[in-house]
Amino acid sequence: MKASVSEQPKRRRGAPRGPRQSDQNKKALIEAAEKLFVEKGYDAATMDEIASTANFAKGTLYHYFSNKEKLLTVMRKNFEKKVMERIRPAVEECAENDWIGRIKAWVYSAVDAYFDMSDLHDVVIYGKGMPFRNTMVDAEITRYLAKLIADGAKAGAWKIDDAHWTATIMFYSFRGSCDEAILGTQPAKDVPEKLNDVFMRILGI
Repeated sequence: MKASVSEQPKRRRGAPRGPRQSDQNKKALIEAAEKLFVEKGYDAATMDEIASTANFAKGTLYHYFSNKEKLLTVMRKNFEKKVMERIRPAVEECAENDWIGRIKAWVYSAVDAYFDMSDLHDVVIYGKGMPFRNTMVDAEITRYLAKLIADGAKAGAWKIDDAHWTATIMFYSFRGSCDEAILGTQPAKDVPEKLNDVFMRILGI
């Protein structure tokens, strides 16, 4: 039986008319925030400016994000998704039993992503002054590396007792190496190969 007009749920004023439009609006607002946070910094950018940059009324922005902190939280998740969209396909291009190749693919794609998105990385990770270690509690990039290590160990490619601990050590080696290159103490072009050599040594290869 079809519900009467009075029984049908009411749409909030200013809310998008469907899930597809809602996703598009969120995407536009997040992209505007990314642009402004990189250009001006998290503290300096305002909600008014974000809405204006995305060509929305301020009320539309507040419909999706009640404050900048909520927006930054979504931006962090979105950033991690962008990174994994570069790492996962590179790894999956390798043969299933090519464990050394899969680790190398992780290294090279992760380094490229870090260098390409370093400005956005600094905004979403340090936007509220949060210590970096707090953002690594459940990061997908580390979990994915840990699974590669664990799967490789099961296949006999190397002997590792604690895949998560090993992945955490590797991740911080990766990030530190990239930061050194950004600071100019190491040539950026040398980072992937040097880092891959360190990873192989950690895995006992």
